Amino acid sequence: MLGACASPSTPTPVPARVPVAPDPPKITCPAAQTAQSVDGTPTPVTFTAAVVNGQTPVTTICTPSAGSPFSVGQKTVVCNATDALQRSDSCSFVVTVLAPPKLTTTSFLSFGDSITAGEDGQNSTAPTQTLMSARFHPSVLFPSGLRYPQELQALLAGRYKTQAPTVDNQGSPGEAASDPATIKRFTALTATRRYSVALIMEGTNDLYDRDDRIFPFAIDALRSMIRDAKGRGIRPYLATIPPMNPSACVPVCRGLPWSLVSGFNDGVRTLATTEGVTLVDVYQGFNGNFALIGPDGLHPSADGYARIADLFFTAIKQTLETSSTSSVQTLHHAAAAP
Repeated sequence: MLGACASPSTPTPVPARVPVAPDPPKITCPAAQTAQSVDGTPTPVTFTAAVVNGQTPVTTICTPSAGSPFSVGQKTVVCNATDALQRSDSCSFVVTVLAPPKLTTTSFLSFGDSITAGEDGQNSTAPTQTLMSARFHPSVLFPSGLRYPQELQALLAGRYKTQAPTVDNQGSPGEAASDPATIKRFTALTATRRYSVALIMEGTNDLYDRDDRIFPFAIDALRSMIRDAKGRGIRPYLATIPPMNPSACVPVCRGLPWSLVSGFNDGVRTLATTEGVTLVDVYQGFNGNFALIGPDGLHPSADGYARIADLFFTAIKQTLETSSTSSVQTLHHAAAAP
C-alpha cells in the first residue's frame, strides 16, 4: 500500500524514431560503346546506366539519351541520377561510331572455266572433243543470282553500301588453263583497263585426261596470268579448284580425275606463295563436303557456288577493306563536348 506522500510511477516516454535517409544515389555508366554506321548516316546506340541507393523515386537522365542516333566519330555521354532528396551523382562514357567500311578498289574480273560461268552440273552433256578444245554442249547455267561472281557482287554490295563494287563474270565453259587460247583471252580482258582485281580459278579441265604431266603447263599458264595482271597494276587473287566426287554420275561421270585435284592444288598454293599473291583456298573451304558438289561430280551445287562466293568475299574483306580506325582518330579532337 502506497504511503500518504507517495505518487504512482510514470512510464518513461519512448523518443520517436527518426527515419534514416538511404545513402545518396550512385550511378555507374557502361563501358565505352562502339557501333558501325553502314552507310554514313547517324546510327542509334542503346545502353543502360546502373543506379543503386538514393531516396525513391530516383530519376536517371543521360545526354544524349539511349537509343539516340549518333553521328560518325566520338561523342561523350553524361548520365545523371537524382533522388527525391535532390541528391545526385553523375558518370560519363564515350560512344564511337565507325565510318562505313570501304574497299580500296571496286572493279573485279572473275576469270575461269564453267565453274566460274556457273554451270549447274546436271543438265549439260559430256564433252565431245579433245581436252584443249572441249566445250560442254549445251552448257546450262544456274540462274544469274546463283553463280559465284554474282553472289560475290551481292555480298560486296551488302557490306560496302557507299560504293558500287562490280564483279564481271568471265567464265568460259570447257576452258583449260594450259590451252594457249586461255592466256590470250585473259590478256585481252586485262588490256581493257576495266579491272583493278583479277580473281583467277582455272585448272579443272586440265585434269580431264587424268594425266598429272599436265600440271607444269597449267601452273605456268596461271603464272603468266598473274604476272600479266601485276604488270598492268591489277591485283591477282589465285584460287585452288574445288574437289570432285567420283561417285556422282548424273548425267555423266565428270569427277573421275578426283585423285589429281589435291596434287594440282598443292602446285597452286606454291605458286601463290612464290608470286606473293592472295590465295583463296576453295578446295580447303569445301572441307571434303560432297554436298557442295553437283550430281555430275565436278560442278558445285548451288550451296557450293555460295561457298565459293563467301571464300572470295572473306579474302577481299581481309585484304582490301580500309580500316575505320583512322577516321575515328581524325574526328577524335572534334568530338562534341557533353
